[in-house]
Amino acid sequence: MKRTLLLLSACVLSACSSYQVPDSPAFSAAETWAIMPMANHSNTPLAAEKAEQLLATQLYAKGINTVRYPTVQATDLQSILDDGAKQQQAQAWLATQPIQYVITGSVEEWHYKSGLDGEPAVGITLEVKSARNGQTYWRASGSRGGWGRESVSGTGQIVIEELLDGLTVTPRQNN
Repeated sequence: MKRTLLLLSACVLSACSSYQVPDSPAFSAAETWAIMPMANHSNTPLAAEKAEQLLATQLYAKGINTVRYPTVQATDLQSILDDGAKQQQAQAWLATQPIQYVITGSVEEWHYKSGLDGEPAVGITLEVKSARNGQTYWRASGSRGGWGRESVSGTGQIVIEELLDGLTVTPRQNN
């Protein structure tokens, strides 16, 4: 009986998240990295910007110092919701920068589920590309449903951390 309950608990817990994280080539933390705008496919405004902030923190924890694209001043709701202008300005900025790797992606889900518990649900895709030719070197995606007392940002941080665990990074050489 105890064994059956343990097995059932493991099945329930594993159903709360899903990750596709392939092995990555080795990336150097000494190279220049930029976080580019993430696409927001969720129904939550500014979810991509929140994920970008969490991504910057997690990359820093892995020893990667990043620069972010210049922010676009939003003057109205249309400019907040339209990713096109932000993408164009970020690409124009990138063309002038000595950057090796770009990390970007998309937010598919970033909200609280409806119902009594209101559990957070997050789905994110990340990819590392060449800044010069756009070639994709690595791509991973993951989703997670948190528990009733968790925050969406905390759940997003867990998803990003799990995804970046698949990123092989060689540390900087100290001189």
